Formats: sequence, structure tokens, C-alpha cells
Amino acid sequence: MKLIRSWHRIGIKKKKLNMNSIRDKRVFIVDDNTYWREILSQMLQEIGLNHIHTFENGTDCILNLHLNPGIVFLDYQMEGVNGLKVLQEIKAYYPGIGVVFCTGNEDLGVALDAIKLGSQDYLLKENCTKKELLAILKRLVKAESQLVK
Repeated sequence: MKLIRSWHRIGIKKKKLNMNSIRDKRVFIVDDNTYWREILSQMLQEIGLNHIHTFENGTDCILNLHLNPGIVFLDYQMEGVNGLKVLQEIKAYYPGIGVVFCTGNEDLGVALDAIKLGSQDYLLKENCTKKELLAILKRLVKAESQLVK
């Protein structure tokens, strides 16, 4: 915090992130829990995202990657194929898709595996709020803007 304040004093302003770029992106929510899909979808709509597609398993997500999602909220534990395998398929299709790994487990090993495989963020479902989602989306926008440079 002190570092940011000192930058501000010497005339370096924090660049405001353009959230409009993310509002137009197609968003996939991949989770076998209907309740979680609905809650997350509702929160994302309240934030301003409108192009939301939900899938109850990883296979359906993989089969619809041709729709070119910009962001995928991906569950870890699903029947059939788990989230880590789906993450690999997403990144093989197009590495620029922003993936947020979502889970109810506080397993550091899973989080590290997800990040190693290309997940940009990790969300514990029990900690999910609009404020947390907005922070995640801002980090995705920031990471995307750094790739463009």
C-alpha cells in the first residue's frame, strides 16, 4: 500500500481497467451442481456479464469450445472427466481463454496443479461474493491487457 501511495505522489497514476472489454466476452460455467451454476450465473449477470453459457459436465464444455469463450469458471470435481483434464483441453484449444478454477475443497495441491496447467485464478465456492468475482474479473482484464502489449 505504501508503494502505491509513493508512486501516486511522484505522478504515476494507476491505470483504470476497462471492464467493458470483459462484458462482451462469452462466459462458460462448468459445474455439475445446478445450484452453484445458477448462483454464479446470477452474480455474473448482476456484475454486467450477459453472454453466459452453463454446462453440467466437462465433456459438454469441451464440445462447445468452438463458441470461443473468453472466460471459463471450471469446477474440479465432476463426474466423468475432472476439471484438471478439462483445463488441459481448454488450453490446448486456445491458451488465451481465461480459466477460473472453482472448487469447494481447500486443497493446495489441486490449486497448484490448476495454476501450473494455466488457470489464471482459483475460487473457493464458499468464499464467492460479487466483490470477489469482480476482483477476479479485474485480474483477468489486467492479465489480458498485459498480453496485448
